[in-house]
Amino acid sequence: MEINFPNKINTTASTIKKDPAPFYNKRSDNDIFVSSTKNKNQISFSGGILSKLFKQKPVKPPEFINYGIPGQYTAEVTIGLNKFTGCDFPAQNLSCLMAPKDILSILPSLKPENFISNEKNLASGIYCADLDYQTSFSDGDENVFDILNKVAVFADEYNSRTGKKFIFALTDRDSIEGLQHAIRIIASNPEKFKNVKFIPGIKMSFSHKAPASNLGYESSDMLVYGINPFSENIIDFVEETIRKRKSMIIDFIKKVNKLYPEFAYSVLEFSKQNRIKYKKDFAVSNLYQRAREYAETKGDTEIKGISMVPKEVLEEAEEILSELDKVYLGSSEKGYSALGSQIINDDEVNKSIKKVFDEYSTHFDPVKGKVVSSDGNLYEDMIECLSKEPDLPVLALCDPYYFTHYFTGQNKINQVLEFFNKLIADSNNMLVAFESVSPKYNKDKGLTADEIKIFNNLLREKTNLYEVGGSFADLLK
Repeated sequence: MEINFPNKINTTASTIKKDPAPFYNKRSDNDIFVSSTKNKNQISFSGGILSKLFKQKPVKPPEFINYGIPGQYTAEVTIGLNKFTGCDFPAQNLSCLMAPKDILSILPSLKPENFISNEKNLASGIYCADLDYQTSFSDGDENVFDILNKVAVFADEYNSRTGKKFIFALTDRDSIEGLQHAIRIIASNPEKFKNVKFIPGIKMSFSHKAPASNLGYESSDMLVYGINPFSENIIDFVEETIRKRKSMIIDFIKKVNKLYPEFAYSVLEFSKQNRIKYKKDFAVSNLYQRAREYAETKGDTEIKGISMVPKEVLEEAEEILSELDKVYLGSSEKGYSALGSQIINDDEVNKSIKKVFDEYSTHFDPVKGKVVSSDGNLYEDMIECLSKEPDLPVLALCDPYYFTHYFTGQNKINQVLEFFNKLIADSNNMLVAFESVSPKYNKDKGLTADEIKIFNNLLREKTNLYEVGGSFADLLK
């Protein structure tokens, strides 16, 4: 099939709806359109596993379907890409994309071992997919260009041994910028990704009722596969999520500063501290807890006369918050007065801060008997958004073992299963899988492989959900 490239590439950065921001690396933006594999030899995988793998004879991996000519989903993504970039990419350049229907077709063939990149599974060709990978636009540390380059190299080697394509999903948390970059990179050089089956995804955070939690609610994540990152519906939902978080944090910090002006709470200070501690933009995800942590910690240190923040910490804060609405940064309220009661100890300060925190953040309303969220999304908000898409995405619960912490009592496991079944029933038939191989599990020293396996087996048996997972990052350590 002949591949046609656009005559003109427009790389002018603009807003999220027009063109993505520059990459988080030192490459020129034009480098993403270079078809050279000059960086191929710079890519190394863990412990020589890959070199051992390709010295062995070809193996036969699980059977996957052949997708053929791009369908309506790919056509819609291509239309969005061309509007986004001002280019004229043909849909054939994105033939490696997997539509929701393709993802649904392949899920029954995938087992936990297909997502585990250990030496045994690599050597046998069993490892063939990663469906949970984040870029530097959210929880990851690498830029989009380098990630896709490594995936393409691995996919070529995998294909040379098995004749099959490697399945890969980008799933940034509450962000689609990295995915928009990825689609543009792939469309600009489709030959490089001919051995990749690429799944456009996102990891959406949502809040839900949690009986055993001290807060009365918890925040969890959902892997969403087969989205169109250029959909106005998706873009608006993600942008609104970030806007609500920024507004909540600003309003919360302004309010606690009214209560305790002697502590000099500052949005700028919080944003810089968050950047230093978490190395991420302060509005990426689940920031309400960090805002409360900032307020309580600073209150504690100020009471004890400890200098918490060096001067240089604040120097770059204005740049970090440059995208905030001017209505917030421009409003400077003066003449704050402290509470009438005298501060006695840390607990009293924290109690006051928690009261304000509950007012502005996600919280469980005992009167209404449900979770109320002004700074994030409830499960039903997420489902309502995704249900508007012409091609319904495919949903998978992230690391579901942690849901067991939200329930107590002798019938705990039955409560968990009842909760999962309700999520499935309320998902508009989109929730069909769960993450049995989670990168988060591997980092949790308090978990054992056996307890996760037992739980996954039970969940599979009682819900009939398919399984997904990811461990490609383990190859790069």
